[in-house]
Amino acid sequence: MKSIDRSLFDASFVEEVIAYLREAHGVRAWVADNDNTAVPSAPAETGAMPYVRYYPIGSDPGIGGIKCAAADEGTLVRAEPHVLFGIKGINQLLLRETELQQTSDEMLQLSEQLSFLFKLAQKTIGVNELEEFCRIILEVTAPAVEADHGIVRTKGRWDQKMEILYRIDEEELARLTREGLDRIPVEDSTIIYSLSDGTSVLRFPIKEKDGPIGHFAFFRKPARRFFTSYEKKFAGIIEHIISPTVETIRLFGSLQELYINTVKALAAAIDAKDEYTHGHSYRVAKYSNAIGRQMGVSEKQLNDLEIAAYMHDLGKIGVPESILGKPGKLTAAEFEEIKKHPALTNKILQPIRLPAGIVDAAVQHHERMDGRGYPYGLKGDRISLFARIIAVADVFDALTSKRPYRDAMPVEKALHTLYEGIDTEFDREAVQAMVCAFRSKETDMGWTRIHPDFRFSDEGRLDEFLAGLAERIHPGGNAEKPAEQANA
Repeated sequence: MKSIDRSLFDASFVEEVIAYLREAHGVRAWVADNDNTAVPSAPAETGAMPYVRYYPIGSDPGIGGIKCAAADEGTLVRAEPHVLFGIKGINQLLLRETELQQTSDEMLQLSEQLSFLFKLAQKTIGVNELEEFCRIILEVTAPAVEADHGIVRTKGRWDQKMEILYRIDEEELARLTREGLDRIPVEDSTIIYSLSDGTSVLRFPIKEKDGPIGHFAFFRKPARRFFTSYEKKFAGIIEHIISPTVETIRLFGSLQELYINTVKALAAAIDAKDEYTHGHSYRVAKYSNAIGRQMGVSEKQLNDLEIAAYMHDLGKIGVPESILGKPGKLTAAEFEEIKKHPALTNKILQPIRLPAGIVDAAVQHHERMDGRGYPYGLKGDRISLFARIIAVADVFDALTSKRPYRDAMPVEKALHTLYEGIDTEFDREAVQAMVCAFRSKETDMGWTRIHPDFRFSDEGRLDEFLAGLAERIHPGGNAEKPAEQANA
């Protein structure tokens, strides 16, 4: 039970009031709780003092008050103004203690919030994928508000529906839905809601300038306490921080995808300038993906690799068609014009500020392992991994496609040509990965769908040829083992 001596950090003033009433007015005073029982720390010693009055302290009846006793009623009446003055002083001390406690609590809460927001910022800095961003917010916020489960439902890129679950399986999601999850009113502010089975729900919206586009929802099981107003306020702070970020990521993603689709269309248009290169960029992108997968490139990096492959010949838009479509051998001057297209590609890609790995790959795909390539004359590992992969895919497609001055090579001859260029023109591991991609039973490349004009010298003995070529690339090694992933 609360009492004055527990509500005050320093109860010395109360002791001084009691001593003053005793010595100056002959009144015996002591601290009593709200049911008029003497507090053990200040026992009553009334003796032969039959006249007693009780004076409550503060606005909270649970704190108690001061009980005064005297030998006669007149003594109490004369002492009462002094008692009330002492009570007023005690109340001011209580008010100050309450304000200090509130300030202390608020500072503690603020410290916790700042610590949480710092942790959140550390985990989300540099994240530009909406699904990853929302998953981090969900997984960090759920423990902070002591939630059993959590869910994000919002609009992704191009307004596609996106749902992310935290510790919710399909059975639990079905149960929450039956209990009224989908009937929670749509609000543009943070709310606390209760499902029909008593599950407590804390939900805050994800807003853009035109209104809510989704929400985060956190759940506590019926056996646990409801979410509090403090947790509601805390969730509101998170909402105000993440909503602008979500809008920015969505807008950036949509603009980037729009730009990339435009670039793909531009690449297709460049390919279409010559009937013999039609579909070249598409095929190089698919071959590059297969090579990268064999080399252990992650899914996210595979996406970047494919984008770079689509963009690798963008600069050819600045090369005269008479040179691109020339049926015979190029002159030295014409070849110098062709060699300008990587620099033009770089100029086209700079405004979008794509990751450096994508731009480097698109610009460096004509570099050679021996340093005799262009535009920079880079050598070996100084060439981007993605560029080394695209170089193999680019030449493979060129060799297996028909040209005005020659027929398409059979697949076996094209792969053997790549093999002969290992360590001079081509990266050994990238060529090995291309061979492994053809051999792999797990990689469904749909070769004939990618390039319907594929020809084979002897398709019935293709596996035997591929195994022999892989053995020559890595003598005595595991021909099936893909190369280890390198940094792009």
